[in-house]
Amino acid sequence: MRSVDSAYHTKWWQDIPLIGLGLAFLIALGGMISVSSIRDLTQLENILFQIVTLATGLLGSYRFGRNAAKAAAYDVIRPHARASIRRILSLRDSLFRLSEWIEDYKTEGSFDYRLNVIQAIVNEQIPTGGSAVEDWRDIVPDDVDEILGSWPVRWGVEQNGNTE
Repeated sequence: MRSVDSAYHTKWWQDIPLIGLGLAFLIALGGMISVSSIRDLTQLENILFQIVTLATGLLGSYRFGRNAAKAAAYDVIRPHARASIRRILSLRDSLFRLSEWIEDYKTEGSFDYRLNVIQAIVNEQIPTGGSAVEDWRDIVPDDVDEILGSWPVRWGVEQNGNTE
């Protein structure tokens, strides 16, 4: 799933410090092994190798921990997102129904200018549903697409929630 991958996978250039530190660790390890095969390491060489090892371990732990935290956050937010998207679509549909009822009432006979004001207010709220769906698409795009794909299309509304 695209949203799971984007939730906790990083771009390759974000791992350059980790890769660089890993290479430094490998070079230091190779140097330590070659020097220690000839003579005993000095105390300074041992300390420097320990510092490189510590820095590599800390940065690696940070990167892997960050990815794990993002994955856990995605797992927590996903069910709430799905429910929220359904509620948004339901509210948007109810605004469309209200708009139709107002139009029906206006055509039935007695004209009241206040109905135009109410109609304008309702029509201003409808695009908010589409915007909210797009906000959720930034967080869980696959879930939004799945729910929109199964949601009945009514009132000339595109899948993203915007009116045609």
